[in-house]
Parts: sequence; structure tokens; C-alpha cells
Amino acid sequence: MAGQRKAIFLRFNMEDEADSSLYMKLAEAAGTSTSLTAYVKRTLEEYLNVKSEMAERQIFHEQILTLVREEMQEQGMKLVGALLAGIGTVSVPVKQKEAVERGTELPDTCEKLPDELSSVLKLIS
Repeated sequence: MAGQRKAIFLRFNMEDEADSSLYMKLAEAAGTSTSLTAYVKRTLEEYLNVKSEMAERQIFHEQILTLVREEMQEQGMKLVGALLAGIGTVSVPVKQKEAVERGTELPDTCEKLPDELSSVLKLIS
């Protein structure tokens, strides 16, 4: 029977502020309803269970994020495919160049400046 039991001994140095503070917190939380040993065991068990649950939740959260990202990418690719397929079937009228009236278009080259511009150039120079 003695082989089935394990023991952990905790010593608190009451001259050390951190040890003393921790011991006082444990003693106050345990109160008079239970032994300090039973309280520490229960607190450790709760802490480890919470830590384990948090790790499981983190793993679950990461799995959900991965699945959502994959689904978003897949749906996005389907949308792009549908849009590309629709582009070939829809005819969008292209606006044709309107005929420019002969008098309003600029010439490619000009031999001499109009009289109005030559007077401006004389003023500038």
C-alpha cells in the first residue's frame, strides 16, 4: 500500500516575503472547513484541468480558423471562375470613336504659327 502513495513536501520560509505571502493566501483561502493539504491538492487539480481545457480550446480554435480560411479560398476561387466564365458570355458594347470634325482636330505638324501665337511669342522673348 505504501508503494501506491506519493508525497510532495512544501516548505515555506516565513522570513521570505514571497513564501510568507503565498502561505497566507493558501491558509486564508482554505479557511477552517478543510485541511490546507486538501485545499492545495484541489487547487492544483483545478489549475491543471483549466490549463488542459485552454490548450484543447486553442487547438480547436486553430482548427476552425484553418477550415474557415480553406472554405473562403475555395469559395473565392469559385467566384473568380464564375466571373471569368461570365465575361465570355456577356457582350459589353464598346464605345466607338466618334468621328472628329475636320476643323477641330490638331494637325500632326505645322509649318508656321498662327498670327495670334506669334505675337505672344514676341512678347515673351
